Amino acid sequence: MTFPAPRPSDPLPGFRFAVTLGEAALPASALAPGGIIPLQIGFSEVSGLGATVEMHTYQEGGRNDTTLKFPTRVDFGNITFRRGVAFDPVVFAWFYAVRQGGFGARRSLMIAHLNEAGTPAMVWYVRRAVPASYTGPTWDASQNAVAVESLEIAHEGLELIPGVDFAIDIAASVLGG
Repeated sequence: MTFPAPRPSDPLPGFRFAVTLGEAALPASALAPGGIIPLQIGFSEVSGLGATVEMHTYQEGGRNDTTLKFPTRVDFGNITFRRGVAFDPVVFAWFYAVRQGGFGARRSLMIAHLNEAGTPAMVWYVRRAVPASYTGPTWDASQNAVAVESLEIAHEGLELIPGVDFAIDIAASVLGG
């Protein structure tokens, strides 16, 4: 099937994405020369990308017609990753490392939203991610479904990097260039 050339206002398909997991909390650990590291973990669903700015309300004396609102800090919601159970236990192993007291097991993540050609159109960089919850598969002999596991991560930052040249932008900011 041939897709027409995308226009800036055309939405990207929600079923083409790639998740890259770095070995450390640094952005460079999730990058390779020329782009993202080849897909290390395949997920069928990613949900929960988001952030909320907390507001401080102030009722100024003499102004009874309004309440002033000031932004304070940002709270990043947890992100949930789901995938079919595979022979590679990397998802559980990361959770297990934290469970055993490996609080230095924070990693950087990149979630690339791919265009029709399979190249990153937008990339979400997730900073200092750490597993918060793991859910193993449910087995049901009366169903013919794939066993699914999920990993929920907490993190300390989310950045959206538009464009195909995201790796150059991040590498320059990390390396100070």
